[in-house]
Amino acid sequence: MTGKAMQIEIQLDEERAGKLAQIQQQTQQDATELIDRMVSEAIDQRYRELQSSDADPLAKLKNSGFIGCGKADPNLSTNYKEILKTEWAAKHGYH
Repeated sequence: MTGKAMQIEIQLDEERAGKLAQIQQQTQQDATELIDRMVSEAIDQRYRELQSSDADPLAKLKNSGFIGCGKADPNLSTNYKEILKTEWAAKHGYH
């Protein structure tokens, strides 16, 4: 770490500004302190996620959303010939 502070200016959309106001009202915290804490927590969480996924390629793949994103017969590897035959017959009109 370099020890340099970073100043960030943000603009919240109406929905998030309303949520922040509600959190601020319920917690009685200063908006600056609240935002600082939330940003710090989000950065720390994301940093941990990146560190753990870099160390574990399988975890990175699992967290990518790629696994399980396709739709197909769960037994495709076993029944692929029959499924292909049926699909081709339907597409080309032969049996």
